[in-house]
Amino acid sequence: MVSSKDVAKIAGVSQSTVSRVLNKPDSVKPKTRNIVLHAMQELSYQPNLIARSLVTNSTNTIALITGTLYNGFYVETTTSIINMATSRGYKTMVYFEEAMPLRDVVDSIRGHKLEGLLMSSIKLDDPIFSEIEKSGIPYMLFNRRPAQGGNYVVLDNILAGEMITRHILDLGHKRIAYISGDIHVSTHHERKIGFERVMKEAGLDVQPGMLQIIDTKPQEIEKTTLKLMHLAERPTAIICGSSAIAFSCMDAILSMGLRIPEDISLAGMDNVSMASHHAIQLTTVGNSKFKMGEIAADNLFEMIEQDGTFNRPRQIVLQPELNIRKTTGHLKKF
Repeated sequence: MVSSKDVAKIAGVSQSTVSRVLNKPDSVKPKTRNIVLHAMQELSYQPNLIARSLVTNSTNTIALITGTLYNGFYVETTTSIINMATSRGYKTMVYFEEAMPLRDVVDSIRGHKLEGLLMSSIKLDDPIFSEIEKSGIPYMLFNRRPAQGGNYVVLDNILAGEMITRHILDLGHKRIAYISGDIHVSTHHERKIGFERVMKEAGLDVQPGMLQIIDTKPQEIEKTTLKLMHLAERPTAIICGSSAIAFSCMDAILSMGLRIPEDISLAGMDNVSMASHHAIQLTTVGNSKFKMGEIAADNLFEMIEQDGTFNRPRQIVLQPELNIRKTTGHLKKF
């Protein structure tokens, strides 16, 4: 069996350097790290993870609790987090919020030796948050945050709601519908605040039936969209609280034989990569400069590698950008 001693000999480094490449790769110069990794590949070296965890009292494993996979935002962030974790020498245990109650997920995680926790599934007043804080485990939340405190990376969601609403108003629309997910989570709660604030500033009331707060499963979004489109005075524009909602909404509108934006304008939020697909071209608000999941993961690894010496909340708020594409247009005058 190939040992770390063999790798060290081939790479021309000490055995402790090989150990650092395995356990704390960022502490090794990139050139040296690449030489060691090449030697491992050449010798088909497989580290004994069980022995390593016993020696270091570490499994180099993190947990990721994330949202539903029919939302492209979570597909993208899950992929980028796992890739980043792997490149840093960490394994990732992934849990999806729709698979089991959050309480059961957290209880399950407690049965494992974990270095840290990444989480996008938390409500504003979720009692589980205080338990995570008291556990002492390094953690980062992303996309959603609790009502008070915590370590998180989020978009400025109130501003995002304001920006997308102003864009729609600037196009001449006044009869605007808004479809939101659960307002007990910060993302939807704050985006709705932004929408309502700008409507009020414009002297416009949100008309009866135009504000829909729903379960964001695709079939519920379709049902809600069809209901809006069959109102006696249907909206001339629909703003959706996420890109995932907007995609299902778009599908329902097109199934009616209507055109976007000629018959109705449509906008979403998050700016997932699919939004810019040439066949979709969804107008959205989001942040394309930084990947939220990767920022959260990078901060988590830094906490872990500081051996718990971090002592202040890490609260990162990303600024939204308006991405005007082909699903929004000026209100037609008839």
